[in-house]
Amino acid sequence: MRRALFVMATGTLLAACGGSSSDNPPPQTGDVQLSMTDAPADDLAQVQLTLNAVALKPAQGGMIRRDLDEPLIIENLLALQGAESTVIMPTTEVPAGRYNWIRLYVQGGDGNTYVIEDNGGEFPLYVPGQQNNQDRERHVQLVSGFVVPVDGEVDFTLDVDLRRAITKPANKDYYLLRPAVRIVDNSQVGTIEGMIGDSLINDEACTSVMESDTLEGNAVYLYTNHDAVTGDVFVDDQGNPADSDNPVTTATVNYNADSDSYDYQIGFVPEGDYTLAFTCQALDDMPDTDEDLTFSAQRNVSVTAEQTETADLPAEEVITTP
Repeated sequence: MRRALFVMATGTLLAACGGSSSDNPPPQTGDVQLSMTDAPADDLAQVQLTLNAVALKPAQGGMIRRDLDEPLIIENLLALQGAESTVIMPTTEVPAGRYNWIRLYVQGGDGNTYVIEDNGGEFPLYVPGQQNNQDRERHVQLVSGFVVPVDGEVDFTLDVDLRRAITKPANKDYYLLRPAVRIVDNSQVGTIEGMIGDSLINDEACTSVMESDTLEGNAVYLYTNHDAVTGDVFVDDQGNPADSDNPVTTATVNYNADSDSYDYQIGFVPEGDYTLAFTCQALDDMPDTDEDLTFSAQRNVSVTAEQTETADLPAEEVITTP
């Protein structure tokens, strides 16, 4: 397997020198790979993200940064939902040990990182502070520790929760990208998928948009633990949960013509117990404010690593396909 090498901030390389001794043993290293997935956002047709570099911070020692030979362009984050992902850093040799954070360096400005709304409007997308100087290098930092084992390999996915991450300041002609990102170990995650009952989609209380090509506003929210208290997405300026009943992540609902059913899928879910809740009022969920959404169905589910759990909503309804 070919492995990329990170260039350390000090300018030294993690390559073994010719020969070694007990007084100067070669450094202990491991391999790490990073991928990216996305939890969705309503009212947006496309979110393009352009990355210039990725950096890791060991608990001991200076920052390790990799500048990309060419910018990595993710043409549409919205295409990376459910169990879909894309590699942003291939298998790379780094010092073994504990790491404190990951940084993604974003290339802002028109034509690089931007959003296209459902109505066709295109707006630049910046890391906060970048809108005042498009050429200024800015980063999104994920403060979540992880460990790279000696002579081992770890494969992580970064889940960018666009409901939390993207906001449009009032009376501005741009969007901002906040660091609402979670990291998961791909060897310890599973997938949840299922069908949503027609009666939930068509409830009179819904504020969703029901058109031939969209089910916007219909969403499944995921919460930690069984019988969890459900709430809306409500975050602070950094994209962190502002109260205790924020979901772990969310998923859109899509129409499946083959089975004539409404389906959802949530990928990269760490092993454990969760509560699922369906709402058809997700268009009313503004991340900067605390809304009182109606969740018309919910159920418990337990996730096992590397397994797919089927969890229909409502749980007691038997949904048959032709």
